[in-house]
Amino acid sequence: MRTGTGNGNVTADINVQDGLVNEDVLRTLDRVQERFGQRRLDLLARREERRKALAQGSVERLPDSEGMRSGSWSVDPLHAQLVDRRVELLGGTRRNDLIDGLNSGARSYIADLWNLTGEDAWDILRGHRNLIRAAQGRLSAIANGPGRTRVRPDSSTRLIVVPRPLFPPAGHATLNPGPAAATFFDIVLYACHNAKFLLHRQNAVLFLLRDVQGHDEARLYAELFAFLEQQLGIPTGSFRATVMLDSVSGALEAEEILHELRHHSYGLAIDPQAYAADHIALFTAKDRPPLPDRETIGLNAPFLRSLSLSTIGIAHRRGAHAIGAPAFVLPADEQGRLKAGYLDMLADKEREAVDGHDGTIVGHPGLVNAALTEFNKSMPTAHQMSYQRREEWSPEDLVRRPVGSISVESLLGMLRTVLQALGDVRAGEPLLLGGRIHDRSSIQLSLALLWQWVHSEQGVITASGLDIHGDLLRYLVKKEADKLMVNLPAFRISGRNAGERLLHYALDEACPTYGTH
Repeated sequence: MRTGTGNGNVTADINVQDGLVNEDVLRTLDRVQERFGQRRLDLLARREERRKALAQGSVERLPDSEGMRSGSWSVDPLHAQLVDRRVELLGGTRRNDLIDGLNSGARSYIADLWNLTGEDAWDILRGHRNLIRAAQGRLSAIANGPGRTRVRPDSSTRLIVVPRPLFPPAGHATLNPGPAAATFFDIVLYACHNAKFLLHRQNAVLFLLRDVQGHDEARLYAELFAFLEQQLGIPTGSFRATVMLDSVSGALEAEEILHELRHHSYGLAIDPQAYAADHIALFTAKDRPPLPDRETIGLNAPFLRSLSLSTIGIAHRRGAHAIGAPAFVLPADEQGRLKAGYLDMLADKEREAVDGHDGTIVGHPGLVNAALTEFNKSMPTAHQMSYQRREEWSPEDLVRRPVGSISVESLLGMLRTVLQALGDVRAGEPLLLGGRIHDRSSIQLSLALLWQWVHSEQGVITASGLDIHGDLLRYLVKKEADKLMVNLPAFRISGRNAGERLLHYALDEACPTYGTH
């Protein structure tokens, strides 16, 4: 069904019989698009100019924003109910995801409409319906046994939503003369339905923003939040957003981003996988050494270590939370066998707490208690914002690449990951492979590394000196795709073109992006 406001400025290509996209939502979305739509497009164009300058070697903090970095200011204080963030669980927007997340014992459940929800309109709209029911205490699902499973009435786990970022359009919602911005659609729809319920339940409407690549983009979000607060008749500062630092330009402007969002800030977090993929997109050249095996690009990698410590220093200096990196390793199985990387995950969480992070993120309910134990050992109080890191860091530290080997095992592992992702084997669900969960950032990093190894003159298997060239990749892709066709029934149905798509991405001149990113 196509519905619209009375003035004909906005239409939505969706079924609205359940009232999901009602006249109030459409009217508000129309006003938001009219007020901010062209500015969004201008910012995206400016983003590309900034990225070109970075790729050409101009890796520096902006001189025009020196006043923000040197000024004396803090983000607005938080309600007491919001200050403890020691472990937050990141997941999708399916019913069982939300119920398990809100019953997990984590301080917050982060429902991700971007990295962990399918891209088609049905997945997005289903996710919004589930979020509305969760925010309003009406969500249930059929249990494995008799009856239904619900969110526990005494659950104190907060709900945080990740809207789609600034650049993709919402293909299912059209505003004259073209598609609405996906981020506007997600924020407006969620806020119009749930803001007053959420203020009662958790004293704030909480978002986590991805792909904020500069402070001008953060300013747009701040003004959007202020505009919606006025439209909805709720207090200033009701909207609070954590910004995920997942790009080099965003990390370089982290302090300015906090400044722009200071009345709506819920701190900073980091996504090492997306950050490493962005590094590849910016700094790959034939004569430059590529990054090593993805398994060695851990939190101790020079540029990721600098990202983590600088985030703590910046956030705490401004009275904001600094949240650590998501962990996506799977927990032990029913026999107690640990997955590869589990002990490394525990060490990462211990290091984050000791370094001064105020909390961390995990990607599976079975990791909540383990991460909580590590933070409880080193962080007896609700947060560590009084702890000030004093290290000096430079912009060059944020792009200092790790060194290491390239192995056949890592090459094949990434091929399998990307093939299954492109084959859409678990449509709308996260990919489980190799003892871990693969979200959009993980798949993007694998795809970017494959591309970089092919295009770098130094992209060779370390042990054998074998060059990773197009013909080798074609051979391996066919071999691995044939194996999946035999061993994985879902791949036989949906993955027939996955190998061709992978080769197209990996052999193209431009760094590939997974999905609509």
